Amino acid sequence: MSDITQNAIFVREVERRVDELVTWILANCPDKKLSLSRRDFTVARDHICKSVGGNAGSEYAPEPAEGGPQYINDNPAPWP
Repeated sequence: MSDITQNAIFVREVERRVDELVTWILANCPDKKLSLSRRDFTVARDHICKSVGGNAGSEYAPEPAEGGPQYINDNPAPWP
């Protein structure tokens, strides 16, 4: 497995675990008056994921050589 592929797998795993941690925090916070939401953890998630080389705030898309799609249409269709 190439270093790029191993790094991509690692980054996805970190992102998954950070998301699991945020979900756990939201479900188990003893102080319900805090009214926490996922948005409260956005900056921390972005910082952690960028620190390990991830694209925080967006899903990782593997390169075509890694089995990813040749073309990704990221322009939404115009509003009818």
